[in-house]
Amino acid sequence: MWAVHHTEFYRGLEHAQVALTERPAIRARDRAVVVHDAMASSLAAGNGSARACDRGCAHCCHFPVGITFAEAEHLAFAITRDERLRARILAAAADLADRDWLGLTGIACPLLVDGACACYEHRPLPCRALASADADACAASLTGTGLVPRDDVAFARGLGAAAALSRTGTVHGTRELRSAVSAMLTSTPDDGGAAFLDALAPPN
Repeated sequence: MWAVHHTEFYRGLEHAQVALTERPAIRARDRAVVVHDAMASSLAAGNGSARACDRGCAHCCHFPVGITFAEAEHLAFAITRDERLRARILAAAADLADRDWLGLTGIACPLLVDGACACYEHRPLPCRALASADADACAASLTGTGLVPRDDVAFARGLGAAAALSRTGTVHGTRELRSAVSAMLTSTPDDGGAAFLDALAPPN
């Protein structure tokens, strides 16, 4: 199984790299769009199994999510136009500033509104790539019980694509979604990269 995940990771990585070469973009947020578009069909196909994911099923939205600089800029650009969402992100980041990565488990993403993602079209690769065959198993995972029957093919491809996207431009790596987007919303364009890097980093 590890060999399959390894292969699919590099398949996603290569697919994203090719897309970035064929559709070069200067702005970071545009690079996010290029990779998201390129990976859409591959992530949707995954391993071909049935999925329980649907609107209103939001268990996975209660885990911390690592996003690239390009995706943070993409989300911030979309959220800037919605004062309600902007306020939600800033409040969540401030209220949870003392939490580490694991301490965010079980806390709803501030973009989750009425059981659905308020920025669905702009969601990052980990959200796009995660799919499950059993909603009850996803609910149980929030309490640390049971295993989620995840589509590991899609998830590995998504991680590979995220790795490719995270290496573009001059700001590399990933940071936690609410922390990173809040940093982008409160920084100037010139300081965005440094603000992103100061956001909560994933555990090593």
